[in-house]
Amino acid sequence: MALFTLTDLKAKKEIHKSLSVSLVTQNRFAIGKVGSKIKDTIGVVSPGQSIHYVSMGDWSTHDLLFHFLSQTGPADVYFTTWAISEFAIRQLYAFVSSGLITKLSGIFDYRNGIHKPAELQFLKQITTNIKAAKCHAKVTVIQNESWGISIVTSANFTRNPRIEAGVICTDGPTAEFHKAWIMSELNNTSDFERDE
Repeated sequence: MALFTLTDLKAKKEIHKSLSVSLVTQNRFAIGKVGSKIKDTIGVVSPGQSIHYVSMGDWSTHDLLFHFLSQTGPADVYFTTWAISEFAIRQLYAFVSSGLITKLSGIFDYRNGIHKPAELQFLKQITTNIKAAKCHAKVTVIQNESWGISIVTSANFTRNPRIEAGVICTDGPTAEFHKAWIMSELNNTSDFERDE
C-alpha cells in the first residue's frame, strides 16, 4: 500500500506542470575527493543535466553557487538554508554589489540560521526578500534568461568539514518548481496548506 498517491499531492498548477515536464536528459555522478576543487569535481555544466555528488566538505553550498554564477553570468538567486555564516553573507554581498547576483531572496531557519543581529541586518540590506522560518531545507536556485539551475543538498551556507551530498539539476522546469515554492513561502502563501 502506497503512503500517498499523485492526487494527494495537490500543488498549484504551475508547480505541478513543472514536475511533469522535467527536461533532465543526462545523469552524471561525482565524488569530491579530499582537497578537491569544485571545478575539478563538478566542472562545466550544460542544460539538461542531473549531477549527483558527494564531497568531504571541502566546499559548501555558497561555493557551488559562486562556481555556477561564473558560468551563468548575472542571475536571480533564491535559497533556503538551515544556517548561514557571516563569511557566506559577505560573499553574497560581493556578488550582489558586482551585479552577478541580480536579485537575492531566501529563507533561513529562525533558530539556527543567523547567530548575530548584525549578520541579519547585513543580509536584509542585500536581499530582495528574506524570511526566518522553521526551515531545514537546503535548496538554491540560479535563474536567468538562459539558465535554470537548482541545487538540493545536505550542506548549508556554512563551512562544514563533513560528508555532504546533493543533486544539481540544470533544467528550467526543476528550477522553476523550487523557485515557486520558495517564493510562495516568502509571500506567506504556503503551498503546504491542505486544500479542502
